[in-house]
Amino acid sequence: MSFVGSMITSDWKKFIPGLLLCAVFAFVVMNIHHLLATYHKADAASVKIPVIKQKIASLEKQGAPAPELASLTHKLHQYQKALSHVNGKVGQRWKWGTFLYETCQFKYVAMLLIGGILIRNLIGIPKIFLPGIGIARPLIKPGIIILGVHYIWSDVVKVGGTGLVLTAVFIFGTALTVMYICKRKGVSDGLGGIMGAGTGVCGVSAIIATAPVVKAKPLEMAYAIGTILLFGTLMLFVMPYLGQWLHISQPQFGAWAAIAILNTAQLIAAAEWYGDEARNTAVLINAARIMLIPFIVMYTVWFYGLKDANKESLGVWNTIKSKFPVFILGFFALVLLNSINIPALGGPKEAGTPFWAMNAVYKWFFALGFAGIGLSISIDDMKKSGGLAFLIGSGAATAKMLLGLVAVVIIGTTLLQVTGGH
Repeated sequence: MSFVGSMITSDWKKFIPGLLLCAVFAFVVMNIHHLLATYHKADAASVKIPVIKQKIASLEKQGAPAPELASLTHKLHQYQKALSHVNGKVGQRWKWGTFLYETCQFKYVAMLLIGGILIRNLIGIPKIFLPGIGIARPLIKPGIIILGVHYIWSDVVKVGGTGLVLTAVFIFGTALTVMYICKRKGVSDGLGGIMGAGTGVCGVSAIIATAPVVKAKPLEMAYAIGTILLFGTLMLFVMPYLGQWLHISQPQFGAWAAIAILNTAQLIAAAEWYGDEARNTAVLINAARIMLIPFIVMYTVWFYGLKDANKESLGVWNTIKSKFPVFILGFFALVLLNSINIPALGGPKEAGTPFWAMNAVYKWFFALGFAGIGLSISIDDMKKSGGLAFLIGSGAATAKMLLGLVAVVIIGTTLLQVTGGH
């Protein structure tokens, strides 16, 4: 019991109000999301049921193969089920549901983020809720671990391998560019180092990991984190609509988000907003990206020539061991189990199985995390990003976003698509 007690902070009670606020917010929004999705599906079903019935009748007359007819019959049953959920009839329309859910992309991600920002900046949040809101954001990580049930090792090799090459090129290219420009423009090594790491890898995590190495000051960390969060927030709301306008496929968007959006939570939010396939690709490439954090720390040491630093604390193995994102091991453990295809575990789409149950709860972890993100975005805090470093960092991040778009368009969908194996 003493061991368990030592793992719990003594002031844990201060986190409860904020966590409860996030839970209530997430519960309300998830139910609104479900309502909109239900009426959107019913609206689509009302139009498609007569078309499919006509197609089945035509194919039956032509003596079409049984598998083709079975596939269409299955689709017909799915549409009929969607219509029955609202007690609707063929010919009835719920265009408002399609408009909000499909046209405006008013899904749970958008509602939690936009709603949270509005609550935080227009209404305000009492200080008693802030600690709990702060620890709600990392709850996205258990959701990422659970998403391991969607992948098999062939996905890791194909999509993860492609993503690893992409991220390595963009990470070290961006970091070197930002650090070099900062050095030429007289920006301190502390701010230049963490800004280069932050814009290169995955935002706040890279800044925190690199800050002790370059001896960044608290104010410099505030500037760098402000820049990363401001840029990430802008891209979070711009990229999904830009992707749709450019007709970018979901796997391509997932890869693009993993390259361009600097903060893990924000990139997962953008990809989840765009669609399940986008999220699956983004999560896998982001896993490759964050595993490079220890190497960006060593890269920073090399760039700034920190030869007088303690060699023991900055050794290759010690750096990897101390900076490695441990939660990724859980993600890959589930990928391994899914690849083995153990019947008792089932799959994410096999109702009643352990993997199905796990898959059913990941969105709740995401919802709590997104609620925490939305409620914690303070416009006043983002204004703290600092002058020249902000211009350099945001300029490099914008260039990275545009070049990343070109790269994923050239690569295409096939190499970036997750199959899932089931």
